[in-house]
Amino acid sequence: MQCTTIIDHLETKVLDFHFHWNARYTAGISDREGVTFRTQNPVIHPDILIVGVDTNALNRLGRWPFPRRIHADLINNFARIQNQNARERALFLDIFFSEPTQNPTSDAMLARSMENNQRVFLETVLTVDPPRMQDYDLIFNRQNVLFENVGQISNVSGDWQNMFPFEGVEPPVSPYGRAVGGYGHANYIADFDEVYRRQPLVAKSAELLAIYTIEDVLSGEEIPLGEFQRLSWTEQNGEQRNISYPLSAEEAEDLLAVIEKNSPKYYLNDDQTEYTYLVRQWQDHFVPSITLSLALEYFNKTLDDVELVVGDHITIRNPEMFNPQTGSWQDYQVLREPEQYNEDGEVISDAVYEVLPELVIPVDEQASMLVNFSGPRSSPSPRGHQTFPVRSYAGYASRVTGPDPDSWPPSRAADNKIVMVGAFASGMADDEKTTPFGLMYGVEMHANALNTILMDRFLYYAPLSINMAILLLLILLMSLASSRLSTVWSLLITGTGIGILYLFVSHIFNSYQYIINFSAPAIGIFLTFISVVVYRVMTEERDKRRIKDMFGRYVSPQVVNQILENPPELGGVDKELTVFFSDIRGFTTLSESMTPQELVNHLNLYLTAMTDIILEFEGTLDKYVGDEIMCFWGAPLPQKEHALMACKCAVRQMEKLNELNSQWPPERRIDIGIGVNSGIMTVGNMGSLGRMNYTLMGDNVNLGARLEGTNKQYKTHIIISEYTYGLVKDKIIARELDNIRVKGKNKPVLIYELLEVIEE
Repeated sequence: MQCTTIIDHLETKVLDFHFHWNARYTAGISDREGVTFRTQNPVIHPDILIVGVDTNALNRLGRWPFPRRIHADLINNFARIQNQNARERALFLDIFFSEPTQNPTSDAMLARSMENNQRVFLETVLTVDPPRMQDYDLIFNRQNVLFENVGQISNVSGDWQNMFPFEGVEPPVSPYGRAVGGYGHANYIADFDEVYRRQPLVAKSAELLAIYTIEDVLSGEEIPLGEFQRLSWTEQNGEQRNISYPLSAEEAEDLLAVIEKNSPKYYLNDDQTEYTYLVRQWQDHFVPSITLSLALEYFNKTLDDVELVVGDHITIRNPEMFNPQTGSWQDYQVLREPEQYNEDGEVISDAVYEVLPELVIPVDEQASMLVNFSGPRSSPSPRGHQTFPVRSYAGYASRVTGPDPDSWPPSRAADNKIVMVGAFASGMADDEKTTPFGLMYGVEMHANALNTILMDRFLYYAPLSINMAILLLLILLMSLASSRLSTVWSLLITGTGIGILYLFVSHIFNSYQYIINFSAPAIGIFLTFISVVVYRVMTEERDKRRIKDMFGRYVSPQVVNQILENPPELGGVDKELTVFFSDIRGFTTLSESMTPQELVNHLNLYLTAMTDIILEFEGTLDKYVGDEIMCFWGAPLPQKEHALMACKCAVRQMEKLNELNSQWPPERRIDIGIGVNSGIMTVGNMGSLGRMNYTLMGDNVNLGARLEGTNKQYKTHIIISEYTYGLVKDKIIARELDNIRVKGKNKPVLIYELLEVIEE
C-alpha cells in the first residue's frame, strides 16, 4: 500500500512535467515596435475569453470590491449591442454574492441587469462544515432557489451514496439566484502536495432532513426515503458512514454493535446517565461545476441532458454549437489540425475538424475530472504571455451604455464567446491557487477546466493491464541486457532506457491525452539493474571464494590472486606443462625406526619444507601420495618458463633437504629422487560435480613418474627428460645419462641428470 502511494505521488509530479512539455508553443511574435501578431494555439478553444479585474481596472474603478452597480454596468454593456447574434454565449462572474450589501439600490441594479442579460452565470461554494443551525434554512433556501430556477443533475447512477458529502453551501442571495441563467460550484480538489489538478464536475450537496435515534431506526417501523435520500451515522472522528437501508434483523444487530463501538454518545439528560446514538437522514443534491454548466450552455444543453455514472463517466449527447454568421445551431465540432500557411500567407492545407455526436468525460469516484492544463498563467498585459486571451474589466465597465438601442454599439467582439470575469491582480482576493504551472487565478483555472471539455482534451489513465504489461516487458528486457553485458554498459542502457521510456509516455500524453505510468517502469528498470549487479557481485564473490578455496591449497597467494582475475577453464584442456614427481627412498626402513606418531611428525617437517619451495617457485601442488609429492608448472595460469621453474625447484629442494639432514640423526635422514618431464598434458577439474580435483593426466605425466623411479638405477637424485632438457638446456648444467625405454613407451627417451641451474 505504501509503495503504491509513493508511485501515485511520483506520477502526479510526472504529470506536471507532461503539462509543461505539452505547453511549448509561440505565444506571440512582434516584428516591429508596438505590433504583436498572435497565433491561435490549436489546443485552446477560440471562444473562451477572460475579462480580468486587473490593476488597470482597480486604478480606474476604485478599490475592490467594486460597488455592485459597476458589475451591473458591465453586464448591461455586454447585453446592449445592436447585433444580438453577436452576443456572448455566457457571462460568468467569478465573484461571490452570498450576502446583500448595505446599498439595496446597487443590489437591485445588479439583479435587474442579470435578469435583462439572461446569460449571467454565478457560482456557489460547497463547504465541508454545515452552516449554523439558525442560518440553516435560509442558506439552503437560497440553494433551492437555484435548483428551482435552473435545475440540478438528476440522471445519476453508480455509487453516488459514497461520494463525499458537502454539508454546507454558500449560494448567492435569492434575487440573484432567480435572475441568473445558470450556476455551478467553484470547488477544486487539492492533491497530496496541495496542488490543484482536479475539479469535481458534479459534487454532492447534503441537506439534513431529519435526525433519528438508533432505536427509531431499529424499531422495525420503516423510514420513508425519497430519491437520493440516505441514512448515515457519524464516527468519533466526524466521518459519516452510510446505512444500507432497510435492514434485515442480522444487519440491524451488526449495525448496532458497530455504532456502539465507534459512534459518539448522545446524552438524553444533564447527568449523562441516559444516552443513545443518532442517525441522520440526508437529501443529496448533485450540483454541477460552473465549468460543466458553462459547457452545457455552449452546447445548447441543460442539466437534464447530463448522464452521470459515478466512478466512470459523464455523457453529454448531441452537443451543438451556435453559428453567429447564420444565427443557427449546428452539430458540435472541434479543431483537430489547424490550417497550414506558406511564407506568403496562403493556405496550403485546410483545417481539419471532427464532429462529436457525444462527449464522454472520464471521472473518478468523486465525479472529478483531471484538468488538462494548457499552459502557464496568463499575463493581464497583451504584450505578455497569454495562454488564454485576457482583456481588462475596465474596458467593458468604465463606460455605461444607455437603454436606448440606437446608442448601442454593433458588437463587443465577444460573439458566441464564454466570457469569464474574475480577479486578475495579486492581493485583491484570496483567489490564487497552486497548479502544475504554479500560482494561477481562479478564473483561469476555470478556463482550463472549461477548455478541457470544449476541446475534448480529456485525460485517460491507461488500464492496469497495459501498465503491468509494459512493466513486465521492460523488466524482462533489462534483465536480459544486464545479465549479458558489463556493468558499465548495463548502466548506460538503464539510463537510456528510462530516458526513452519518458519520451514515449510523453509522446503518448501529448498526442493522445493518454497517461501511461512512468514511475513504476522506471523504478522497475533501475531496481532490475541494481538487482542484477548485486547478484553478479554476490556470484562473483562466491566464485572467487570457491576458486580461492580450491587453488589456495595448490599454489602461492600471488598465483591465487592471478587466478581470481582470470579464472581457469572448467573441464580438461591440453597444454604444454612440466610435471614434477618426488619420492623418498627407503621409506620402509625409515618408518621401521620410528613410532607412527614420530613418523608423521617427521614427514610433516619434510613435506612442509618441500611444499613451501614448490609454492615459492609458483608451482601448483597436485597431491601427496604417502611420501610422494606431485606438482606441475604451466597451469592453471600459463607460465612461459615452466620447465626452468621446475628445474629450479628441484635443485632448491635438494639443497633444503641437505640442510634438514644435517640437523637430523643418521637414522632419520631422508634421501629422495625427483623426476621432471615436459610435454602436452591434459589438465583440469576432474572427478564428479560433488567431488573434483584439479590434476593432470596423460602419457607425459606417466613418463615423469617413471623418471622419478629411474633415479634408483642410476644412483642420481634429479632426472629430467630430453623434452625438459630441450626447453632449458642453455640455463642448466646437466649430464646425459642414457637412452632408455620406459614402461608404456615404445620410443626410447634420452634422460639427463640435473646438476645445477645457471643463475643470471
